[in-house]
Amino acid sequence: MNDKAATSDYWDDWQQAALAAGVSKPLAALGMELMRTHRKNRWPKDFLGRESDGEVMIAMCLEDEAETELFFIENLYPYDTALIDKTKRRLCLH
Repeated sequence: MNDKAATSDYWDDWQQAALAAGVSKPLAALGMELMRTHRKNRWPKDFLGRESDGEVMIAMCLEDEAETELFFIENLYPYDTALIDKTKRRLCLH
């Protein structure tokens, strides 16, 4: 049985669903990275990025792409203040 569903991870499925919903490729890739990192690092349940957060994350992406990108960056790289500041400047969110 060579079924894609049997070999893909939920973060890959989320990325495809996000793209199908109209989320930009870069933001869908960032969201997928957040979900994968959440799982791999076993972050606490109250951190965004669990499989059950998928629909909320897509809604966030569609509602405000810039704010969501910054939020994802802040969650993935909380101690990289240079990256966070650069992202804020690029998105005009300072």
